[in-house]
Amino acid sequence: MSGARQGYRTLPPGAAAGLRVGRGGCGWRRGALGRLVCVPLLLLAGCGEGPEAQGGGQGVSGGQRTRQGSGPGGGTAFGDGAPGAAAAVPVEEVPVERRDISSYIETNGTLEAENEVDIVARASGPIVDLRAEEGMAVRQGEVLARLDEEEIRAQLEISRVNLKEARLTYERAQSLRDSQLISPEDYEQAETRYETAQAQLEGDQILLGYTQVRAPFNGLIVARYVDFAEQVSPNTRLFRISDFDPLLCPIQVPERDLRKLRLGQRAYLTFEAFPAKRFEARVLRIRPVVDAATGTVKVTLEVEAQGGLRPGMFARVFLETETRSGSLVIPKAALSLESLGDTVYVVDGGVARRREVELGFREGDRVEVLSGVAEGERVVTVGQGGLSDGTPIRVLGSGPADPDARMPTAKEDADGAPRGGPGGGRFDPSRMSPERIERARELLRARGLSEEEIEERLRRARERREGAEPERR
Repeated sequence: MSGARQGYRTLPPGAAAGLRVGRGGCGWRRGALGRLVCVPLLLLAGCGEGPEAQGGGQGVSGGQRTRQGSGPGGGTAFGDGAPGAAAAVPVEEVPVERRDISSYIETNGTLEAENEVDIVARASGPIVDLRAEEGMAVRQGEVLARLDEEEIRAQLEISRVNLKEARLTYERAQSLRDSQLISPEDYEQAETRYETAQAQLEGDQILLGYTQVRAPFNGLIVARYVDFAEQVSPNTRLFRISDFDPLLCPIQVPERDLRKLRLGQRAYLTFEAFPAKRFEARVLRIRPVVDAATGTVKVTLEVEAQGGLRPGMFARVFLETETRSGSLVIPKAALSLESLGDTVYVVDGGVARRREVELGFREGDRVEVLSGVAEGERVVTVGQGGLSDGTPIRVLGSGPADPDARMPTAKEDADGAPRGGPGGGRFDPSRMSPERIERARELLRARGLSEEEIEERLRRARERREGAEPERR
């Protein structure tokens, strides 16, 4: 037998390369040499010493010969691995809960002020006093600037003298008319000159008042267009004033959703400047006609400024259309990206169970589940990327609702996969084919994420992967 083993070890490399040993026996991939040597090797496979040789004639492919510690977790080196030998996948989970959830029409809009105007000059002259600056809060009637009034005052004095002269002439004409010593035409001319002088004086007094530029309403100076001592003329823009409370947010709603609109309807807005805050709003006006070019209806929302909002800010708008009470709700992070359908993994006695679910309303990072899970069951929110039905899991804790809010630990890859273990927590775009990435995009769109959110999630996954590569090497 030792001679036979010696013969096995001295097989030429070219011959050994073609040997295939498996459950179906042995064979050669190519050449007639394989057919000549196959039979002696089959005999050698059954002539070993020890328990393997006494196992009823089973060969290497029978799954009986093992090498302890040669595979991960003590798995087998040849044949099938023992069930349960794979390492448990670390996951995080949250319970399925009941809560109110609403459906929304999601769109975008830009804030506008209810009252916002340009203040223009109504008289001519140089600016001799500039009292308002950008960002200054002013009250209605407050003086913002003054124009030089000397020329207008001189004109006003001339008008007073002309009025005095016209009044004397008119009074003399009245007395002569009573004595019938003046013609009716001369009397009417005197009366007209007197009335004209009165109007001229009133006009000059008004013009003198225009030399003081005043705020038309309470608001904030958002722009100053002129400088001190600058010569201005009528209709020259001086300031822009805006009333920040309330603010308006016009949006365009598709006509298919027209039946869902009503005055006073609730909404909320989010802004990049305040990522963790929602701003309440309500429907103030609904345009009664549909824009034939776009097929949309203009809806104006009223928003309380609350001290932080400004006209011109870009807002994401969520217009509430319906609310359901006591619905089963799970985080969107629990939905598996590896499936074409809507699936989740439920924690069941140390293993993960795959469930098909039917989804309803989506609100923020939560989604309503109509069927597939029960209240109190715990669904995996981090780590489901490497799971299949029946995969052993190890629960690390209850993770956040948004998986992107969780940073990978030192023992994990950037995509959430534990080093040296099977599976992975997050999907990694660098490991996915373009077809699978596009399928993931479609699933994220169907779950209510915008294109910006999808791109941001993919970008962060790539950055986490790249940041972990040096450490892994």
